[in-house]
Amino acid sequence: MNTNKKAVNAGVDAILGFEFQRNCALFLLLQNYDEIKEKDFFICIEHHDDFLLCYRTNCRSYIEEIHSYQAKKKSGSIWTINQKFIETVAKILEAGNDLRQDPIPKSSNYSHKLSFISNTEIKLTYKPKKIEKENGKKEINHLLNEQRLSSQYNEIPSDIREHLEQKVSEFCSKESITYHSDEFDNFNIEWVDLPRDKKRQKYILIGVIKENFSNISDAAAAVDLLLNLFREVESVYNQGKIVKLLDSSKRVEGEVVKQAINVINNEQKTFDLWRNHSKELSKELNIPIGIQNRHENYILDTFELLKDMKNHEHQIIKDYVKNNDYSMLYCSHEEIFKRYTEDITRSKNINLDKINIFFAVLCTYVEYHGRYLK
Repeated sequence: MNTNKKAVNAGVDAILGFEFQRNCALFLLLQNYDEIKEKDFFICIEHHDDFLLCYRTNCRSYIEEIHSYQAKKKSGSIWTINQKFIETVAKILEAGNDLRQDPIPKSSNYSHKLSFISNTEIKLTYKPKKIEKENGKKEINHLLNEQRLSSQYNEIPSDIREHLEQKVSEFCSKESITYHSDEFDNFNIEWVDLPRDKKRQKYILIGVIKENFSNISDAAAAVDLLLNLFREVESVYNQGKIVKLLDSSKRVEGEVVKQAINVINNEQKTFDLWRNHSKELSKELNIPIGIQNRHENYILDTFELLKDMKNHEHQIIKDYVKNNDYSMLYCSHEEIFKRYTEDITRSKNINLDKINIFFAVLCTYVEYHGRYLK
């Protein structure tokens, strides 16, 4: 069953208002990265819901678990069981049914979690009627904020659950849409510690990078790189306005995320290696002062050139360094890089000068043989 909805591509028309959802997705990814990175996953943006974390089985043939998020910011007052909240919950339950009906192959033990998530305090309340008060019923409040970050639906007091379910049922009946009450078993409510202002949200993301990836010095650049991965897919139209998880154009693959983080780590290690040995390397390889002063540009440009599989000469250097670990042959980094540069110049038919060969060697060496570098 394909899902064809009027608002399927609404996210494309509202790109400027998507910062919170995007920032929220990255926040959750970074906060839980140590756990997530061990799994085979992909992220979907504006696809069935605001964003999805989809986990594959070890054989990569089936979807084993999906975490679906409806991320809502709110100006001013707190969230309560009002019309907007009720409508959102109904849509989340519908998204759960859509995920279950999605044609992508699923494992026999497939499951999903449906989360309403916001950076505004959530106050769920049950107010007894007069006769209920006379029978001893009292008002109940269930708060989600910095004191209680999340609640599985079955953890919420039963009187509040019954009240919410009644309101959602009435809404669905009024709007002539299906009430997927069974999806409440997968429902979850979360409060996320992100400011309301998008600039301050970015500061928080930078802080998370610094806390969880201490070897990255330019955390702001790292955040921009990761956010750009999401921007590339959030603006892609669902083909024929049909939502299917098989549509790879709406995915950010986990391997791409891991690779981006590895690139960030490798760039930082390369800067550190250069700074620690720049005096000796510059003398050994006759690197002019003007190039020494612009080493950051050379390193960043070289990483970009090495990514391009059509850049034949850089791919030759990359393959040579990858297959020849000189760290097992020489005792100093300046000797290692001098030998690499000389051997590649002598044995390979490439038109790059020695300076550009050196920077290509430097970046590739860190990528493939720099695991012990700090």
